[in-house]
Amino acid sequence: MARAHPESTSAPRQLTLDDWAAEVASASHAASEKRCAEAAHVGAVAEEKHRERDTRAKAAVDAQARHRAVATELVETPGALLTRTHLRELGLERRAIDAVFRKLPVVALPGYSRPMISAEKYLELIDEHTYHDDRVRPLGASAHG
Repeated sequence: MARAHPESTSAPRQLTLDDWAAEVASASHAASEKRCAEAAHVGAVAEEKHRERDTRAKAAVDAQARHRAVATELVETPGALLTRTHLRELGLERRAIDAVFRKLPVVALPGYSRPMISAEKYLELIDEHTYHDDRVRPLGASAHG
């Protein structure tokens, strides 16, 4: 005789093919949703990191622009003193900066290790050695003999 209701036991029941396919699809769907949520979170974190990096980069550029403005303002300020860093910010390379410091009187303050030059003397030196159409540029000592 066949039973009308399956016997209720604690043993696992055998899945039909339809039940198994439904469980696999459900698990697959849940895993897919979890991956999508994780990907969205990772994307949001990456976007936040990009925004932070862009903000820091912009702040660095702004700080550099302000710092360069200091050097150009110092050149125009009467009585200002310039360091090697200021001359570098004004566009001089290391050898040119060395030449300027050899040519001009150097201010060395007691207890301060960075030598400085007068901004006014620097501008005079630049003006004195700027050759326009009215002056011929010297060729140097090796060309004279």
